[in-house]
Amino acid sequence: MKTLWHSQFLAQLKRHRITSKRLKSGHHKGSRLATNHGSSLEFSDYQMYELGDDVRQIDWNVYARTEKVYIKRYLDEREIKVHIYLDCSNSMLIEDRKWKRAKELAGALSFLALSNDDRLSLLCMGVHHQKCFRKKGARDAKAILHDIQELSLDSSGGNGVSFFEEVGKGVRKKSSVSFILSDGLESLSVIEEALRKLTIKREMVYFIQLLDEEELTPSYQGDVKLLDSEKHRETNVSLSPRMVELYQERLLNHNKEIEALCKKWGFGYIQTSCLPPLNEVFFKDFKENGWIR
Repeated sequence: MKTLWHSQFLAQLKRHRITSKRLKSGHHKGSRLATNHGSSLEFSDYQMYELGDDVRQIDWNVYARTEKVYIKRYLDEREIKVHIYLDCSNSMLIEDRKWKRAKELAGALSFLALSNDDRLSLLCMGVHHQKCFRKKGARDAKAILHDIQELSLDSSGGNGVSFFEEVGKGVRKKSSVSFILSDGLESLSVIEEALRKLTIKREMVYFIQLLDEEELTPSYQGDVKLLDSEKHRETNVSLSPRMVELYQERLLNHNKEIEALCKKWGFGYIQTSCLPPLNEVFFKDFKENGWIR
């Protein structure tokens, strides 16, 4: 089976780290670069000096031998705990390309966390039979990709389960960084309550809103039958250009409200679709927003 992640992308991804702006302490040894330096930190390797680096970390002995400016990098003896809340509700599963992109994002984030010896909890929520993957360290980085590639969830039968209600119930006591990967197509009040509960833990939260192109710009016109993927109800409607325009306005306002909630509580927020290449999402969108470095 062809893998969802190219080896070149994964190799580039391993050179980055998840940003944990609220990291305070940890209980287990990891390989996270420290922002402060001291005698208790373990030397890691050298890195070419770039504008903005701490000049106190320049190794002048190496410069004398090579005439190149390198800085020392150290390993902090702390890890971060990364939680990924993956929306597996019917609206995420019904379109193959949307579910494929959701797995690509979840897999790449999981691989990134584990490659840096961080502790990972991947929580697949929004279905009646939830799944949870708990991994630690680089030895599990490739294994989690296989687990996610093979992840298959049943979206048929009965009403869907609210992803954000499950997120609110499943907030963990100890976490450094949480990623929410969802289309956000739920009641704003339910989303707000889930995000509010995450603020209590004083952790960093990154919200990735993934929408399919058909959800952003519907191509349907005329008499169509629409299916509510969560409640499995069908509705016959006549789609005029004006109705599509009103739908887009309502969706835009809904998304802006989610973004405003994230901004209110200091969370990161990015909206993306299935179109951009995965490396562009990570190395442009995530990096420019300071989510990874």
